[in-house]
Amino acid sequence: MQQRKGVDQAYARQPQPSYVLPPYGPAHEVPAIVHYLTLILVVLSLGFSAWSFVKISEIQSAAVPKTVSAADFLVKLTSHEEAMAYTGTSPLNILQISQGNLGNLQSQIAGLDVSYIGSYLIQYADSLIIYDYESDIVKGKISLQQPDQASLANEFAAKLYAHPEMAGLSSEQPQGGQLDEATLATLRQQFPEVYAPAKVGDFLLRYSSKLVIYDYANDRIVNVVELQ
Repeated sequence: MQQRKGVDQAYARQPQPSYVLPPYGPAHEVPAIVHYLTLILVVLSLGFSAWSFVKISEIQSAAVPKTVSAADFLVKLTSHEEAMAYTGTSPLNILQISQGNLGNLQSQIAGLDVSYIGSYLIQYADSLIIYDYESDIVKGKISLQQPDQASLANEFAAKLYAHPEMAGLSSEQPQGGQLDEATLATLRQQFPEVYAPAKVGDFLLRYSSKLVIYDYANDRIVNVVELQ
């Protein structure tokens, strides 16, 4: 009897398994993990600013051409119309594009290719300038200013509800958020058929009648699950 009691006590101390209920079906609630963010579209929009690549601030500074002083380099740069506003202003960062960092930069800046190798990225507080020092050409200027939040929300909603799958849902306030790697991995384990086509960065939006996975970057409805 004492032995049986000891076994029962040992079992009681073991962690009990937890379960995630499917996001559909008449008697089920949305998985607890889906509730990790309950956001209005304005808040959702913060995760996908047109130039979210401000991660560039994390890159390490690189020296300007060894044959030229930093001051002369900036004088030459700011003689161009695109950079005149920064005359006398020290940049936050200068990086030369190389074969080694091109791949990482391409994931953050659209349009970069091998023809930009050797050019410099000069970062100021509100813009990023791409400058070919050898040819003395400004190849591009990108604004780093955040668009108005209301404008972002309106753009998100306009794109999302233009899809026929979203008919009749524009008056609802969805629950959900942007999928990160850990969340997506968990959901794929629970419901592989639903989340197999999703990727990190997609938006998971739950309405009263539908669960929607939306790829905002490519303006594509990834998957729709009818909720009963």
